[in-house]
Order: sequence, then structure tokens, then C-alpha cells
Amino acid sequence: SLNYTSILWNKQKKKYDRYLWLGIGFFILSYAVLQLVFQPGITIETLIIRGTALAAIILLHLILAIGPLCRINTNYLPLLYNRRHAGVSMFVLTAVHGIFSILQFHSLGDTGILSSLFLSNQKYGEISQFPFQTLGFFALIIFFIMAATSHDFWLKNLSPRIWKILHMGVYF
Repeated sequence: SLNYTSILWNKQKKKYDRYLWLGIGFFILSYAVLQLVFQPGITIETLIIRGTALAAIILLHLILAIGPLCRINTNYLPLLYNRRHAGVSMFVLTAVHGIFSILQFHSLGDTGILSSLFLSNQKYGEISQFPFQTLGFFALIIFFIMAATSHDFWLKNLSPRIWKILHMGVYF
């Protein structure tokens, strides 16, 4: 049988993750400071929701740009080698954003959190009132599936074709 280990942390992966999370931390901290300067009454929950959302969407775009960048210039190949680490980090940011958003906007009501999420706004026909939070919930599920199956174990056991189909769900 095949022997799998969790993550083989070599020097390059540790350095990549260190710089990745230093960059994420610097971005969120800079964002929070600017928000506190320009909106002094902002709450910590709102800072977390907005900061993690912005960091995650920027990271998602960077992740999606890595493949084409590697085809243009081979100097970007180290980013491709560790792209799954960036994807899992992006999921962590989206999970923090989603959890804080649900707690901020859907708890403390007379219905359950998920009931409130799906039933509080059903105006799917109005573009200005569209319930984008339900789309965010399903996007979070897609990101979770991608992060949970990012290990080589899943690539080997699901087959590359099925694994790629799961990971193409991000485009949905």
C-alpha cells in the first residue's frame, strides 16, 4: 500500500508560508489602521469581516494568476509549486470572514442562524436586493472542498480528472 504523510515541510515550503502569512498579516493590519483612521467608529467585527474578505479576494486573484504567469516567465514556478498552500490560506481567510459575517448578521434572532441566512431575504428577482450571502455560503463550501482535497492523497485516490473537476468549482 502507499504510505502518505501529512505535509512534508521542507525549507522552501516553510519560507513560502512564512512570507505568505507575513504578507496577509501586513495587509490586514494596514487595512485595519487605515479604516480606523478614516472611520474611527468602526467595530472590530466589521474590521475582521472586511479585512479578511478583501485579503481573500486579492489572494484568490493572485492564485488564479500564478498559472498564466508561469507560462510567461519561469521565475514564477516556485509560486506554482506551493500554490495549494496559498489556496488553503485563502480558505482560512474566507472561513473567518464567513463565520464572523454569519455571527454578526444572523445570530441573536428568533430563528436559527442558517434559517436566517437562507430565509431572511428571498428577493432573488431584484438586483439591488439580491441575497448575495447565500452565494457566499455556497462559495465557502466550494473553497472548503478545495482546501480539504488539496493534499496529494486526494489527488492520487480521486484520480487527477476528478480532483481537477472539484478544483474547477472555483470558477462556478
